[in-house]
Amino acid sequence: MKRFIFISGLMLFSFFFGAGNLIFPPMLGYTAQHHMWIAMAGFAITGILLPYITVIIVAHMNGGVESVGNKVHPIFGTIFAICIYLSIGALYGIPRAANVAYEIGTQHILPVHNQVTLIIFSIIFFLVVYLISLYPNHIIDNLGKYLTPALIIIIAVLCVLTIINPDSQIGNPTGEYADTPVVSGILEGYFTMDLVAALAFAVVIVQGFKMKGITDQKQLVSSVAKAGLISALLLVVIYFALAYVGATTGKPGFTDGTQILTYNSVRVFGTFGNLIFGVIVILACLTTCIGLVNACAAFAVKKIPKLTYKWFVLIFSVLGFLVSTLGLELILNIAVPLLTFIYPTSIVLVLVSFVSIFIKIDFKYAYIIPTISTLIISVMQIVNDFNLVPFIARIYQWLPLADIELAWLIPFIVLFVIGGIIDYFKQPQPQHS
Repeated sequence: MKRFIFISGLMLFSFFFGAGNLIFPPMLGYTAQHHMWIAMAGFAITGILLPYITVIIVAHMNGGVESVGNKVHPIFGTIFAICIYLSIGALYGIPRAANVAYEIGTQHILPVHNQVTLIIFSIIFFLVVYLISLYPNHIIDNLGKYLTPALIIIIAVLCVLTIINPDSQIGNPTGEYADTPVVSGILEGYFTMDLVAALAFAVVIVQGFKMKGITDQKQLVSSVAKAGLISALLLVVIYFALAYVGATTGKPGFTDGTQILTYNSVRVFGTFGNLIFGVIVILACLTTCIGLVNACAAFAVKKIPKLTYKWFVLIFSVLGFLVSTLGLELILNIAVPLLTFIYPTSIVLVLVSFVSIFIKIDFKYAYIIPTISTLIISVMQIVNDFNLVPFIARIYQWLPLADIELAWLIPFIVLFVIGGIIDYFKQPQPQHS
């Protein structure tokens, strides 16, 4: 079982570590410079700790995304789950993984880039995703044994060689990292969207342990927590190493982590570095996409049992292929409002669920009141971002922390406490004889 826990941890790591996760830390390090360590501490809170907590909660509730939303209302739970799987699956996560793999992974490999090469690449990419995802019993073995170690080795070699032979000394921070490095790091981790992804990925891990015959709830939670810890520790090591690579990159003018990693790949490996970096990105995107297809198919089977798991794997693979051909820019435009709407609510539900494990109160209003307020504020943020209704936008801008897109945070804390107090006084009191 220890071996299976270890392999499951590697698989979970591979699910989380997509192309976005690959390029965020180098840019943070590049900007934060000698504030990198404290900025990365903030990044770790939202980019590693919260997703890890989410994995434990899903195992504890033993019901996946829907069971978390059901704490508010069963109808809300169903709608919430569908929104989650749409945002990280068919409408965004799956096609984005393929498109990023193409646009970044093949940037310096293919001599030409056009619609034809995108379609050919997407066909091959989703064929591999489809074939691996067809057999869920072997997913852990396929990802944990082969793809993940290959990904870790390539990244480790790049990071070690770059650290041994740095481009320059660490300098002074710029931008928001000069004044508020911790908050800026927290927000950078927030935008990885890994907490939302964890709500889906955790189900795959839980099912894997159930297939191994673990039925005891405590043992299940313990095993999932151990696998999650392995994943979290790997993410800590690699994120900090990538951030250090960014911090020691002296060439000015870089605007994203892709450019930083490409530059260092070429610097360390020579022209062969282009190929190395391409392989890193394609592997990162491939493992993430497999996890998403598997999670979405498993959820869809529960809702529409007339179709088999293999049919849904095919459906999500084909949908992913079709949407990926639209191009990354259009995919992002489609997804941004949906993610803005769903992510703060996901954080609220996860945090309340985590507290409920330790406080023996039957939470009801502690779920309902802060969740509704967060949904309202998220809608207000979308209105503000797209300048739809000036009056509502002005109200949103008046809220504390709205300038850093955390307007939901203080109302959540206040209303959670109020909801918890209501639940405490509403619960049945013990009878004294």
